[in-house]
Formats: sequence, structure tokens, C-alpha cells
Amino acid sequence: MAESWLVLKCPACKNCHGRKGTGHLCPHCGQRIASNTEVIDTAKDSNELRTKVILANTPDELRDLLESKLLGNQPLVDNEISSYNLLKLVKSTADDQGFVSREIVQKKILEMGNGLEVDSIMEEIESQGLIIRIDSGIWQFLE
Repeated sequence: MAESWLVLKCPACKNCHGRKGTGHLCPHCGQRIASNTEVIDTAKDSNELRTKVILANTPDELRDLLESKLLGNQPLVDNEISSYNLLKLVKSTADDQGFVSREIVQKKILEMGNGLEVDSIMEEIESQGLIIRIDSGIWQFLE
């Protein structure tokens, strides 16, 4: 079985961090972490370690609320993409003549893990006068 991760509490700065063992420097203050350093918890993988270190460094009065957010199924970061980044993404799919196809834009959006509707995106960019529709599923940037 793989070695477990340790949540260690630095005796100098009292901050917790994760490692597979002792004999290193605290990432917060630089104090040497000895073999007798307090082990707060253990984790089976780096994802569990991340959560346990965050919770160990959180004040008691906030810990339950934070734990429910971290362990819940709600995303901590919204997968929304800004209009500017969306335009950059569409521009990055253009060929040498500035042509953009629905399929390539759709592929890029899916690679990002986003389920945005390509036709809506292209219609918005088209309404701003940045591209023109050449054919069904084909647009060209006006530069």
C-alpha cells in the first residue's frame, strides 16, 4: 500500500501543511520539521490532503461551514467564461484567412469543459460586427 500523507502542525508558526514525512522545512516559516512534530491527520491522496490542510488551518468557528462547502457537490469556482476570453477563444480557431467553423469552436469549448451553445456565441459576435456569416456554420473575422 502507498505511503499516506501527513497533515503536520509546525511548532513555530502553528500553521499546518502536508507532506509524506518529516525532516523538511516548514513552507510557511522555514522552521525544521522534526520527527516529533504533531501530526494532525493523515490522508490517502493529495486531494484529501488538500482539504484536510485547508480545514486544519481554518478557525474552529468557520470550519464546519467551510467543510460543508468543500465536501459539497457545488463547484467552488464558476465555469463561466468572460466575453473577452470567449472572443479570444473563437479568434484562436480562425484559419489563415480568418475563417471560423462551428465544429472547431465547439471542439474548443468542449475541451474547456464548458457547455456553451456555439450558435449563440457566434450570433453575439456577429451582432457586434466582428464577423460575418459566410455559409451555414462558417464565419469570417473582419479585420
